[in-house]
Amino acid sequence: MKINKIEIYGFGKWNNVIFDLKQDLQVFYGLNEAGKSTLRQFIYSILFGFAGGRGNHKYLQYVPKKAQGAAGYGGNLVVEYQGKTYQIERIKGKNGGKVNVKNMDDGLEMNPEFLTEMLGPIDQNAYERLLGFNQSDLDDFNDLGNRDDLRRHILRMGAVGSDEWIKLENDLKKEADKLHTASSRKRDLDLKIKQYKEAVDQLQADKAKLPDYQVTKDLEEASQQKLQQVRSEIAKLNTKITETNNLINTWPTYSETLDLKQKLQDIPEAYLNLDLNQLEVLANQIRENQNELRNLQSQLEDLPNEKNNVIDITKLDELQSKLPEVKLNYGQLEDLKHRFNRLNQQLEEIQAQYQVDLGNLKPMPEGQFVELKDLLLKQKRKNADINQLKTQMLETTGSRSTHTNSNSNVVIGAAAVLVVIDFLIPLNWLFKLILLAIIIGGGYGLIHAKSADNVTPNEENLEDVLKRDETEAEQIKTAIKQIGDKTSFNAFPVEDWVALQSNLLNYQHLVNEMSELKGHLTQIEEQLGTFWEFSDGILPVDEHRKEALQTLIDQVNGMVEQDRKQQSISQQRQLLNKNVAERRTELDKLRIQFKQLNGPEINADFDDWLKQVRTAQHLNLRLNTLLESNQVKFFDQLQQYADLTKLQQLQNEQEQKLAEFKQAEQDILDQRANQLGELTGLKSSVDILAEQQLLSEQETEIKDLVSEWLTLQLGAEWVDQTLGVATKGRLPVILDKANEYFRQITNQRYQKIEFDKDDMINVTDETGNVFEIGELSKGTMEQLYISIRFAFMQAFADTVRLPIIIDDAFVAFDDVRLRQAFSLLNKIAEQTQVIYFSAKKEVYDLIDDQKIINLNEK
Repeated sequence: MKINKIEIYGFGKWNNVIFDLKQDLQVFYGLNEAGKSTLRQFIYSILFGFAGGRGNHKYLQYVPKKAQGAAGYGGNLVVEYQGKTYQIERIKGKNGGKVNVKNMDDGLEMNPEFLTEMLGPIDQNAYERLLGFNQSDLDDFNDLGNRDDLRRHILRMGAVGSDEWIKLENDLKKEADKLHTASSRKRDLDLKIKQYKEAVDQLQADKAKLPDYQVTKDLEEASQQKLQQVRSEIAKLNTKITETNNLINTWPTYSETLDLKQKLQDIPEAYLNLDLNQLEVLANQIRENQNELRNLQSQLEDLPNEKNNVIDITKLDELQSKLPEVKLNYGQLEDLKHRFNRLNQQLEEIQAQYQVDLGNLKPMPEGQFVELKDLLLKQKRKNADINQLKTQMLETTGSRSTHTNSNSNVVIGAAAVLVVIDFLIPLNWLFKLILLAIIIGGGYGLIHAKSADNVTPNEENLEDVLKRDETEAEQIKTAIKQIGDKTSFNAFPVEDWVALQSNLLNYQHLVNEMSELKGHLTQIEEQLGTFWEFSDGILPVDEHRKEALQTLIDQVNGMVEQDRKQQSISQQRQLLNKNVAERRTELDKLRIQFKQLNGPEINADFDDWLKQVRTAQHLNLRLNTLLESNQVKFFDQLQQYADLTKLQQLQNEQEQKLAEFKQAEQDILDQRANQLGELTGLKSSVDILAEQQLLSEQETEIKDLVSEWLTLQLGAEWVDQTLGVATKGRLPVILDKANEYFRQITNQRYQKIEFDKDDMINVTDETGNVFEIGELSKGTMEQLYISIRFAFMQAFADTVRLPIIIDDAFVAFDDVRLRQAFSLLNKIAEQTQVIYFSAKKEVYDLIDDQKIINLNEK
């Protein structure tokens, strides 16, 4: 299965959004709270159902808040499955939500159970364990306590229910550790062994103190012989009791075997070997095909009868194709009329400014108009020059009258200056005369220089210039008049000629444009006439005008729509007939396959039969398991006993005899003790024998504890071996892929992963050095785990065809190995779709833009 599109109606923060997954490797990038976890849970929810509302699972529901205005709770996935495209939709409902599955290629609704077929044997827990992982999985892997834990974790990665098996193994080891560990001296078994050693030492010390060893030995040998005889009988009885206990312990298995044989005696042998799963699948497919066939036939019956069209549909389509243009023509006609009226109004406004018919006047030629503007400009400048000359002549006349007064003022001013100097600085009269002459001379010089600067042309020169300018002005005026005579502009003031030229040009432009509009109006009216002539031959109307056009459009559209409906009905009929034929062919094929499997007739009793035979197969499987057990060897002996009571009675008799022999044994021991006490006088033989008996009992107790400890240890080892076998079936294929992936991720640093004879995991680097997994760095350990994890995913791809989902699992990788890891993901994605969620900028920068969906921009 490959997910092509994700559409969310409402799920957590996501409302009415669509994600197109165009790449086999699709990366969803977003910062914290961008919605990555919500989106990942949405995929799980659509495939496996919405989370329940109890316990911690309620926080995985992601029901949208009412304030967010979500369109509804749920959404859909568009997926590829077995070469076809399906839409899997899940919305709010009971038992994980209501599921709808639709074939997008033919539009048919699938049975919701089809989703179960698509998912196969995978539930959400198995999906997350086999096809998904995140950084917490890597952290858990690194937190494992020792290399045995690491080895077991990897070996059991693909075993179903491995967590429960591992818990059982740990419980067995824990119970064994309560009895004995290598480093403890306080466990039960360790204390018993210590006490036994102390008792042995004490017994040897007591024997050494006996003065007459030979006497004691003779007595001991005589008593020992009797004791051996009694104990021989005890041993025989113990053997018989053990055999009886084995029979009693086997009785439940024996009884269950007889009961199972009784229940299975009426079941035909052939039924016990039937492939019920395949039979059930074929039966369901036959039923589905029968239901679909009935549904298709019902749809055929519900289709309305086809009607023949009175009007040729080809002509009707042609008429319909012309309607938009005609409607546009009417709009253009109205627009042209409005433009024509507007232009006519502008023409009348221009004409109203003048008392003559502007249609009889022509604008000046372009060159003549340029000449006129040049003359008008020259006339304006020449008049300005004349006015300036006249002003200068007036100013010259006034300056001559003031020149004489200026000379007298100089003498008076000089005298005044001299008085001031005489007042401030006392001087003789000769110096005063010289100073006065200098002042008067300087004053005259200053006045003469100033008057020279203000000299203007004499009156005769100004008058000549004025006459020349007036003559040129008159010539300009004459030239302007001549232009007016040539163009009939003399009827208007000269200052209006420029505006008149512009209005005449505008007047001519309006006249020409109105003429073009009249031609266009005529052309459109002719086109409309041609259309109505064509239309009357198909659907006549009363009036040929714009108001009748909409009625015609409605009629034509209605008739065309009716024809399309007829065509649609015909196509549906053809498609349904084709589907009916295909379903019948498929149904016949399925029935042949079902018959070849020796199944019964599929009727109302089929499910009860299937349930009965399935139960019988389970019972038969249990029976075979019992017959393969070690207890089968006791079945022949058990046939001579009618019931368990007889065995229990025999057990009681044997235990009673055993008690008698033990009492005899105790009597012999007491007798030996008395004899030894009498002979030695130092220590009672009873005490020595009691010590020996105590040692025997302690030895027996130690043997029992050792047996119990070995049982627990062997049980834990059996669990370990069983889990290893669960994975080793795929291990060669997994190791080949894991080696390839590990080499790529580590950039050829490590070349080989292998399991030794003790199932210990070793890796070999590029130089040939071998390392145990406990010697690897955290980052390399994670890369080893990921390589094996990817290999497991690929190994299970033959039975589990679902996308791989990874949540930021490469946090401890450096840049080189991160790049190698994504190169590996690209390679894996060629076979199995990979969806990667990340909040890391390094990942965002590493991946091509077309493979990234940036959730921060949503």
